[in-house]
Amino acid sequence: MIAVKEELAEKLEEILEVEVKEDDIEIPEDEHGDFAYPAMKAASQKEENPRKLAEEASEKLGALDIVERVEVAGPGYLNFHLDREKYAKIIEDILESENMGVKQKEGSILLEFSSPNIAKPMNIGHLRNNALGDSLRRTLSFVGYDVTAENYIGDLGTQFGKVIYGHKNIESEKDFEEEPIEYMLDIYVKFHDLAEENTEIEHQAQEWAKKIEKRDDEAIRLWKKFRSATLEYHRDEYERLGIKFDRITGESTVYEDARELVKQMVEEGKLEHDEDGSIFYEFKEDELPGAVVLKADGSTLYITRDLYNLKKRNEEGFDHNLYVVASEQELHFKQLFQIAEESGIEAEGSEHLSYGMLNLPEGSMSTRKGLIIEQSEIFDRAIEIAEEKAEEEINRSLENAEAIGIGAVKYSNLSVSRKKDMEFDWDTALSFQGDSGPYLQYSNTRAKSILGKTEREPELSGALTREEYRLVKKLGEFPEKVGETAENREPAKIANYLSNLCEEFNSFYHSSRVIGENEETEKRRLKIVKLFSDVTDQGMKLLGIEPLEEM
Repeated sequence: MIAVKEELAEKLEEILEVEVKEDDIEIPEDEHGDFAYPAMKAASQKEENPRKLAEEASEKLGALDIVERVEVAGPGYLNFHLDREKYAKIIEDILESENMGVKQKEGSILLEFSSPNIAKPMNIGHLRNNALGDSLRRTLSFVGYDVTAENYIGDLGTQFGKVIYGHKNIESEKDFEEEPIEYMLDIYVKFHDLAEENTEIEHQAQEWAKKIEKRDDEAIRLWKKFRSATLEYHRDEYERLGIKFDRITGESTVYEDARELVKQMVEEGKLEHDEDGSIFYEFKEDELPGAVVLKADGSTLYITRDLYNLKKRNEEGFDHNLYVVASEQELHFKQLFQIAEESGIEAEGSEHLSYGMLNLPEGSMSTRKGLIIEQSEIFDRAIEIAEEKAEEEINRSLENAEAIGIGAVKYSNLSVSRKKDMEFDWDTALSFQGDSGPYLQYSNTRAKSILGKTEREPELSGALTREEYRLVKKLGEFPEKVGETAENREPAKIANYLSNLCEEFNSFYHSSRVIGENEETEKRRLKIVKLFSDVTDQGMKLLGIEPLEEM
């Protein structure tokens, strides 16, 4: 599709003598052709009548080999009707080429995502982050970028002081050796219960947090113990979800260098001391509130460590520095990027890829009160419901319930535009009909089932029916949708495209018999089914959803 758009745009530019971009070429309703160009754009620049300009251009456009006819409609639309067989062949060649026709990019990307806190299980707050980050890692790599996926974990701060205080002073029914995460969560919750009656323990927890930064022997010993147990727990969960990182770092790996950077910036006059002894940044413009970048006692903050990380990533040579972090942190990143720019640290290639909240029917959660919905619980329940839904909707038991349940949760998080809040609905997410992960997997396995029923070699030849052509045209959109997903950092584009593609395939499936037709028809339809199978295989992989051979 991109290649045809390019050809049409070049020819229109030559004829009209104005700039015509690929994006100016539109996709109209089927009855109006395969592509359309509003000549009103060119007419306004040339100060000519758009209808007349379109009619003059249409006479010269018929010479294009792939164009069967050109019609002028309305105030000046040029509607292109392509030669079906030639266009289908172009799409086949593109989808069977290297990278399936996806335009390749150059450059390196540091992609930071997941970033859970140590001493706690991952919860629903991490679920959408993990799904988005992993899909972006896969897609950005597929379009050619050299991607380094980094899990920058939260392994410093008062929360650690609370866990250490709780470990030394609070009894738990949980056993650390047998249930490390449950043990740490239990003492963390109990700490907050006690703190409501005795605020002094908050101060003691802060002291333990400071001891970690000051490399106190006992504090470091316990910190390493809790950190190691949490990383092992998280490793198993990432493996279950098929999520991979190129490097795991954390606040503990940068805080000392971050502190030194701030001191250097003070000496250079880029930062100043506040009245309470902390180091403060006052923005040159008033639209952002000032920010403390180092506490009076020398302890670092999120912004301290992120500022150093940004500088470090620049020095490593990354062209793009992407942060997948919830929308609640928008102010933090605005402050971070502006402090960096005003202090001579390059931030132009840095982006905060914010995302909205995931809301469950079960309601809100609070780690402090122990009302936590763990990420693993969501996937466990999804697997159970997938098995129930399969019996109800497609009359079969599942052999791949794990892959289907996990895929369902991922798809429901990715199919909603990333900046929007989303309401998770169990019935919709796990349905085998309509806009869902199981629907993608079911449609894909249906295609593979057809291909497995014959030994005939697929071949795209002969005249295409309306249903065949509609599906082939939809398949041709794949490279462009992948490019848009990468450019906009928006997995919803590929997710929604795949859903629409599966809808088109199932319409074709019900109207067009494949096995048992005459040889030419069967081979042509087999090729279309094969292309659909290939596109949905690759598309689901980009979403982090496992394609299945059967359900």
